[in-house]
Amino acid sequence: MNNPLIQPILSILEASDQGISEFELLRQLERQAPIFDELGDDPNLKLFRKHFLIMNALYQLQSQLWQEDEVRLYISPLQIHLEAVAQIEASQSSEVEDGAEAKLAAYYLDWDEYDNTNAEDVEALLKGFYNKLFNQEDTENALKLLGIKENPTKSEIKRAYRLLVKKAHPDKGGDAKKFIKLRKAYEHLISQSYA
Repeated sequence: MNNPLIQPILSILEASDQGISEFELLRQLERQAPIFDELGDDPNLKLFRKHFLIMNALYQLQSQLWQEDEVRLYISPLQIHLEAVAQIEASQSSEVEDGAEAKLAAYYLDWDEYDNTNAEDVEALLKGFYNKLFNQEDTENALKLLGIKENPTKSEIKRAYRLLVKKAHPDKGGDAKKFIKLRKAYEHLISQSYA
């Protein structure tokens, strides 16, 4: 399948002497790629599709540029840039190798991954990410700090947070450190997607 972002990304990379982050690339493409307006209503699914289209185009470009022009496209979330063969050290790979990068390339080059991923899949990916990010001990500490029992609803979390944050808010003479701890506990519990 032809990715409509290949040409715009190539133009952006050409204009970016120092390279560009994926976030900045996304922002620039949002301003010039009308396809982004047609990616669905669910905000998480829409973001997934934007990211997928960008990564698909980057990995297609990486392969094409190396094979046709012997130019390496370096891809990472924080830095995407072109390197001529002369810039590549002998120890660096010029192509995607068998490791994590090859698996990422294979994933993003497979249009079935794009077509078959729905809003529920993206939600599960996000939950999995947050579950790894926060462990059970963090959850127990957050519950204790907010003074609520296990498996609270979102409204119970919000109610407990609002009650405690009124006293701890720095603008109302409260302790800034306590306020931050309460906010972190609140964010942690809300991210766990309680009903």
